Amino acid sequence: MDGPIPGQSLTREPKKARYERPPEIADPNEAVEYHLTKIAKPEVLDDILHALELGLPIKTMTQTMLTMAVAKGIHNIDVSLIIADVVEEYLISTALEAGIEFREDFDRTEETNEKKKKRVDALLRKAIDEIEEDESDEGYMLLEGMSDLVSSEVGKGDEPTGDTPEVEEETPEEKPVGLMSRGQNNGS
Repeated sequence: MDGPIPGQSLTREPKKARYERPPEIADPNEAVEYHLTKIAKPEVLDDILHALELGLPIKTMTQTMLTMAVAKGIHNIDVSLIIADVVEEYLISTALEAGIEFREDFDRTEETNEKKKKRVDALLRKAIDEIEEDESDEGYMLLEGMSDLVSSEVGKGDEPTGDTPEVEEETPEEKPVGLMSRGQNNGS
């Protein structure tokens, strides 16, 4: 119920939001340098490694970091797509170097997106809760921002939160028929 009303963006001052203005960084190489420099800071790295150690997947960590950068106007979505693999590989190599067991992604089970979001939210909250309160550094703030972003998405999924019904395999009778159907013998 708190979402924007259709057409609301047309009634406020244009380019007021950060993501409506040109990004600060347009070059993918500069964006990679920005993220790797930020991750390499000791106060950020210790918190990231702690979250990974608790079970937060590297793929989710990367996607959330890049989404936050887009929301802050650092770079656009296209740059995020270009640099995602580089940032992810950097996190993997850093975790390996630190000797941390980590997950690259969630298991490919029948788990719904809503359940994954809830699990990510719980893992981020656990990582934040385990950090000492006097250690509110840039890494702590990064985890807080990630948690806020994921928390705002929990409950917005298009899938039901209860048990999802099993998907039945399509039988030949259920396949579409018509002029553009492929592999169908329509008696022509």
